Order: sequence, then C-alpha cells, then structure tokens
Amino acid sequence: MTDTPHTPALTATHHAMLFALMARAVCNHSDEKTCAAIMRKAVRTYGEQRGHRMALRARANGHALTMANFLAYGEWSLDPGESDLQMVAKVPHARVHISKCPWHQLWAEKDLLPYGRYYCLEIDDALVRGFNPELKLDIRESLTAGQARCDFIFQDANLTLLNYLVTAYRKMVRPGKACLMPWDYHCGHLYKTTGDLIVQELGSAGQEAVDNAREEFAATYGHGAVRTLTAFQDTDFNKIPE
Repeated sequence: MTDTPHTPALTATHHAMLFALMARAVCNHSDEKTCAAIMRKAVRTYGEQRGHRMALRARANGHALTMANFLAYGEWSLDPGESDLQMVAKVPHARVHISKCPWHQLWAEKDLLPYGRYYCLEIDDALVRGFNPELKLDIRESLTAGQARCDFIFQDANLTLLNYLVTAYRKMVRPGKACLMPWDYHCGHLYKTTGDLIVQELGSAGQEAVDNAREEFAATYGHGAVRTLTAFQDTDFNKIPE
C-alpha cells in the first residue's frame, strides 16, 4: 500500500487489527501458552492505564468513583452503525447486551479471532479495575467466545431515573466529549504498552515480533499509519494528556 499525502485518522478498526497482528506475531515467536500469558498481561496493563485516566478525570471533577461514573467517563466513542448495544436493565445493576462490535467483526472477517480473543478476555475487567478496584463487572457471554452477544452486568450501577439522567449528562454534555481521546492516541497507547511488554518478556524475539507486526500493519494501512503509532512512544499513559 502506498502512502497518500494526508494520512487518515486511525479508527477502532485499526485498533482491532493492530492488536491481532501483535498477538499473532507473538504466537509465531513463542508457544501458545506463553503467547496467551504475554498478551493477556499486556491487555491488563493497557486497560488499567485507561481506567486510571478515567478515574483521574472523575476525581478532578469532584465525582465519586462509582460504577455509574465509570459508565460516564469512557475515553472513546464509535460512529453510528459500528456497534449494536442495548441496555436491558438499569437497577440495581446495569446490564448491557452487545450484538455487534467492530473488534469482533474485523477479527471474524480476517480469521484473526484466535488472537483477538486475548483482548476480550481481559480488557473490560481491567478498565473497571483501573477505575476503581472495588467495583465489580460480571461478564456472562462474549462474541469472541462464539456466543451470540456480549452480556455485561455492571454491578451496583443503580441507574434510577435520576442517576441515569445524571450519568447521561456527564457522558454527553459535561464533561462529555472532553473525556474522549482520538483513536490515534488509543492505537499509539496500545502499540507502546503492548510492544514494551512483549520485548520485556521475550527479549530479542519479542522485538522481532513487534517489528513483524508493525510491518504487517504498514502493508495494510500505509507507513503514515505506522508513524502515527510511533509518535506516542514517549507518552506517559498513566497521566491525562495536557
């Protein structure tokens, strides 16, 4: 693929592909058990960092680290049609069904589910834990496990009418979009955190795996997309970007 003068912004699809390519490269440089352990550890680190930033924003606004505020302070959003999400219960626990997801969709289309699934095994628990380790998320079903939907129960969200309206206001109005980070940032975060841990765990073989994944990403999306990833190598992802 050749670069264009303007490199388009990255998306959730790039994020999904990046993770799967890195996981596949690690599996090609180690046994399955080692690969699973490394990639799941990387996702835990990545997810906890994201959850921690959400908590920093909530605290800065004087908001308690409740499950309702966890739902309000997410750092990304999807375009219309990219997902199909329904909240089927609000009190005392918020229950969410997801029947369409861009991560699962890409992995299924590209025959990458065996690698993408490591992400889904850890990410949601890690986000909640990073936000507040006292909160509890119950995951009943998952698309990447071959089930018809993801089924999440956010314990004690207690979205009564008043709490639901407050949560919706915080998510959509104030702080609203101020919490959202672009996909360039999220992909750069994933690349740095996952890549650093792969090299830490596998040494030179890990560096070769990261290099191979980066080359595959460039072959698919162009070298401009790779430059976007590497632009975040010096970023501290444990802090809110200034």
